Amino acid sequence: MLSSELDLAGLDARHWKNWWQLLVPPRVLALGAVASPAWAIVILEGGKPIKIVVIGRGSVEPASIAWTEPENGLAAVAKALEVAAVIAIERSVMTELARDIESALRLDQDLVAQGLVALRAVKRYAGKGLWSEPPLLEVLPAPAYEPLQRTFDLLIPDRSSLVVYVIDDDRSRIHTSIIAVKQHGDIVRAATHRAIADLVPEAAFARDWQKGYKRVLTAVEDRFGTPSLALFLERASLMKILTGPSDQLPREYNAKTVIIDPIPTWLLGLLGGATVAAMAGRAANALAGMLPQRTRDAAASIANRARDAMKESGAHPFALLGFDPIELWSRIKHFYRE
Repeated sequence: MLSSELDLAGLDARHWKNWWQLLVPPRVLALGAVASPAWAIVILEGGKPIKIVVIGRGSVEPASIAWTEPENGLAAVAKALEVAAVIAIERSVMTELARDIESALRLDQDLVAQGLVALRAVKRYAGKGLWSEPPLLEVLPAPAYEPLQRTFDLLIPDRSSLVVYVIDDDRSRIHTSIIAVKQHGDIVRAATHRAIADLVPEAAFARDWQKGYKRVLTAVEDRFGTPSLALFLERASLMKILTGPSDQLPREYNAKTVIIDPIPTWLLGLLGGATVAAMAGRAANALAGMLPQRTRDAAASIANRARDAMKESGAHPFALLGFDPIELWSRIKHFYRE
C-alpha cells in the first residue's frame, strides 16, 4: 500500500501539522502540546507500577498517584496523571511482545504491513499483561495485510490520484490537503497543495472553493494523474461528519457543503445506503412504541441477516476486510467530540 520509494516532495509543514490536529482526538490535544500529545506509559511488575512516564513531561513517582488495578480500567489513573491516554504493560510482556513483533517482521513488508504485524501482536496481550485507556485494543480490528490490500485495489484504481482538501471555516486559506498517487497497488507519491500552488493560488481558491475546485482537479491531473476520488469540505463540516449521526456525510453532500468529484460508484452506494438506513432508523424509533417487542426483535434479525448477506456476497465494498470501517467508526467517534 505504501511504496518503499515513496516520493514526498511538495509537502507543506503547516498542512501536515493540521492533519495531525484533525486526526488526534481533541481531548488529547487539550491536555498536551500538539507535537507531544498527553499520554503516559506505566511499567508494571506483578500488577504494580514500578515506572511511570508521561510523554513530553518525564517520569512520575508511582507512589504519587492512587493506583487502580488495570483490569478495572485506567480512567482514574489517566485523570490523576492529567493525561488523555494511558498504556500499562507488565515488564515481562515487554520482552515477549518485542520478540513476537521482531520474529514476524520481514524486510520486504511495507509500513502498513509492519504496522499490522505490531497491532496483531499487541492485541494478543490485551487484557493479559497489557491494558489501555481508552480501551481501544478491545475495539480495533487487526486484519491481515492481504485483504486490506485487495480492498484498496478494489476501491482505488491504479494510475490514479486521490485528493482531499479541508478549507478553513473563514475561507481565508486551505486548512490542510493531501494529493496521493497510486501505481502498482502502492501509494508512490504524496504531496500537498504546495505542489500546484503556482497553478491554483491558495487564497483565491479558498475564498470560493466550491466553484474553484475544478481548477485543482485540472492541476492535479496535469502534474499527478487523473483523480479517481476527490473530496473538498470546510473544517466545521468535517468535524460534523466525524462526530455526527451516521447520515451526516450524505446530508452534507446533499447540502453541497461537501463536494466529492469524482465520486466512485461504491461511495455513491454507501452514501445512499447511509441515508436510507438513517431514515429507517428514525422511522423505527418513532414506531417502536407501537410495536410489541417480539415484532421489533424479528425486524432487527431480518435487517441484520440482509446486511450480512450483502457483505458475504461481495456487494459491500468492505466485504473482504472482515469488518465494517463505518461500524467501527461509530464505536469510537465519541473520542472525537469536544
